[in-house]
Amino acid sequence: MAELPDLLDFEESELIIMAAEMEDDVHLSQISAEIEEDIQLSQVATEIEDDIKLAVCSQEIEADYFDDLAISQAANIMDVNLTISQAMNVYDVEGEENFDLGTFELGYLAREPNTSVVENPVNPGINRFSTCVSADEIDKLITSQTNPNTQKNTKWAIKVFNEWRAARRQNGVEITDLLAMDVKTMDYWLQRFVLEARKKTGDEYPSKSLYYIVCGLMRHCKDNKLFHVNFFDEKDGTFAQFRKVLDARMKYLLAKGLGTKQKKADAISEEDEEILWSSGVFGQSNSTTLQYTVFYYACKMFGLRGRDEHRNLQCSQFELGEDGKGKYIRFIGRNNKTFNGGLGHMKISNKDIKHYSNDGPRCMYNIFETYLNILGNDGCFYRKPLALVGNTIRYGKQPLGVNKLEGLMKEMCQKAGLTGNYTNHSGKRTCATALYKAGLDEQTIMDRTGHRSSAVRAYKSKTDEIEQKVSSVLNPPSIDTVSVTHNKLEVEGPLLKCTKLEPVNTENSANCRDISTRLKCLNDITNTSGTVNFNNCNFSFT
Repeated sequence: MAELPDLLDFEESELIIMAAEMEDDVHLSQISAEIEEDIQLSQVATEIEDDIKLAVCSQEIEADYFDDLAISQAANIMDVNLTISQAMNVYDVEGEENFDLGTFELGYLAREPNTSVVENPVNPGINRFSTCVSADEIDKLITSQTNPNTQKNTKWAIKVFNEWRAARRQNGVEITDLLAMDVKTMDYWLQRFVLEARKKTGDEYPSKSLYYIVCGLMRHCKDNKLFHVNFFDEKDGTFAQFRKVLDARMKYLLAKGLGTKQKKADAISEEDEEILWSSGVFGQSNSTTLQYTVFYYACKMFGLRGRDEHRNLQCSQFELGEDGKGKYIRFIGRNNKTFNGGLGHMKISNKDIKHYSNDGPRCMYNIFETYLNILGNDGCFYRKPLALVGNTIRYGKQPLGVNKLEGLMKEMCQKAGLTGNYTNHSGKRTCATALYKAGLDEQTIMDRTGHRSSAVRAYKSKTDEIEQKVSSVLNPPSIDTVSVTHNKLEVEGPLLKCTKLEPVNTENSANCRDISTRLKCLNDITNTSGTVNFNNCNFSFT
């Protein structure tokens, strides 16, 4: 190892020179470190600048992509993530000479997941997520989105079952609560329940009512987390005996004639619709007549349901417009009985209907435009009608009451003097019946009414004209069809020359009847006095 020089052996001048050289080396090392740091900073700045450019470029491409997507209405493209080649196909840029998409290596942009608390960029310090929810809030949400009629059916079924338990208790038989039973006990008692259940009047339930009660009981079990209870699962033998009893009971009740008469809402015919106009029930003379008109044609044109779709209807669900085909009213539906937007309806879309209006005094475009303008085109669609002030039609801010809204169709039909079972459901039935009568295909009808199955065929109502035509076909033939009066055969048109028939060889014809028998029958007819009627006979003259 080389020994370090002894500084005492150097002259002062030499020491000064050495110190200066060492100082220069230190300065050079510092400068080198600064240069290296500057290079690193410039590289970081370059990366940040590239990130910013890429982000801006990505936003511009995304904005252009969705603008083009909205124009073309290519909704199916929104469900996938486009690759570069797919994007080039969408934008049709393969043939553009100056188009330079570029190639980027974006691997270095990958970051580890950020687990730190993210503040709201709009309102710093405010968490973007809601507060923690409780189990009660979850249950309330589920209950709020359950169909009210379904809830009513469940409560009714449980009430009937508990009243039956109370009646059994009076006879000395204690029956445990339905939710506390095991499946064997449940199967045992349900067999007896469907046979003993009666109305408050003591009459037997129709078969469908009994079925709905059982459905309500099963729904009550599932609502209380007894998910294994399924009375109608044919693959599960747990309730096989109960299903046999229920099936036999329903057949027995139908054989007795219970539930054979179905009470349905009547459709409004074209003649009755004209009466509603001519009697002044429809029109724009005051707030009530205008509301009647809008209500009825909202049912007929867009197939709205009896009450649930009307109750929550908003002005914003109607759009007025015009295109090359004419003026139209666009209705954008929301949740209803056949579409609630849940997991079971992911492949189903809400109603989005365009109805083109005819010009004239009964133009629906003008009537809806007048009504929406009076309401300010905002808020609840049905509001309380107010009295006229001069010639000004007015409506209050308060929504129309649910009971008033439910009886609106019946009220307007009574004012017009129409007789029949008219309810709010008559509007939807009128819609489907009119489309069936016009010969439109079933899918088109389902798109307008909102049906998702063959249940729409229940609205294929038989009109009075169809009933009359069917009856005329099935009635006995008229006595004026063919008549023979006192040895004289009355034949319409000119008489034809009769030729002599050749003798018939009956011996070689197994299918020929005896000639004497034929002649005897003919003598009986021609020798009978008075009028002789022929039904479904063919006469040939040669």
